[in-house]
Amino acid sequence: MSISGKLNLAVMAGDGVGPEITDVTVDVLQTAADRVGLPLGLERCLVGLRSYEKYKTTLAQETLDVLKEHPGWILGPTSAGEYPKDDPMRGHPSGYLRRNFSLFANVRPVKAWPQLSPLIPDLDITVIRENTEGFYPDRNLAWGYGEFMPTKDVALSLRVITQVACDRFARFSFEYAKATGQKKISIAHKRTALPQTEGVFIGAFERIKDEYSGIDLELLRVDTFSSSMPRDHRKFPLVATTNLFGDILSDQCSGLAGGVGIAPSLNASTTQAMSQAVHGTAPDIAGKGIANPSALILSTAMLLRWFFQNNGDIRCKQAADLMEKAVRSTIDAGTTTPDLGGKATTSSFAKAVMEAI
Repeated sequence: MSISGKLNLAVMAGDGVGPEITDVTVDVLQTAADRVGLPLGLERCLVGLRSYEKYKTTLAQETLDVLKEHPGWILGPTSAGEYPKDDPMRGHPSGYLRRNFSLFANVRPVKAWPQLSPLIPDLDITVIRENTEGFYPDRNLAWGYGEFMPTKDVALSLRVITQVACDRFARFSFEYAKATGQKKISIAHKRTALPQTEGVFIGAFERIKDEYSGIDLELLRVDTFSSSMPRDHRKFPLVATTNLFGDILSDQCSGLAGGVGIAPSLNASTTQAMSQAVHGTAPDIAGKGIANPSALILSTAMLLRWFFQNNGDIRCKQAADLMEKAVRSTIDAGTTTPDLGGKATTSSFAKAVMEAI
């Protein structure tokens, strides 16, 4: 936020249904901000195919310059693996942003929605994953690629875990638990198979746990967690883990909650954060005006909560509350897009959310 109190956000619409859901998300955000008297400063910039059409790259320096000047970003879904081969990014723009802006914490809260016919009707769990290292070749090395083939029939993959990344992630996890009133963090790990890298990760939590006397640590093997969570999910309200494990476990939780269609997420550092829905670009319905914007709206509400936790501006929390309650009440009232069995369009659903606000 600026000295004047204005919340400055960069907005990137992305690909597929991205522009449709991003436009209405901004409308909902503006409605909530106006309601609580929170001034916004929004600057749009290009990412993905629209960026490539103008700059011949899916993530241009012009966009990066804008992002550097804004503490918060809204990112619509971007494609993965479908960009032109001459794109100099040679990868996913989202992964580049997470790594190069050190958005080291990916927060994925998962709640069951009755409209999604969840396998666990009362599931309510948050998975926080370290976002810049691990078994991800586009993030785990400063230069080069984390996989290689010394011969045509042998493929190797490199897992990188550093103490500096683990230290900042552990503190973020404790602070998140403190801010949300959680009394326990479950660490999903595989130290039996990966003793050195998991040892560095777990050690970061154990070194600072005494600073957070009201929060307990529970060490749980990732395979044990995966099998135990569906049967006793109330034991694990907050889970912290490494990058690949977190990616898999959060999708497992989303599947049990009914799918990723309404699943929000936040990518954060200590100084910047990016809202990003878990779902993809849905090219099969792009341009039809029927995409569900709920996940991006809820992700943007998470972004507002991150601002509240960092600067204490109660208006950010108030606006986030309004957005979250309005989405839920709109869906509960039966105004839903086709993916939830309704007939609402993207714009008519957003209008109903704004009316609820």
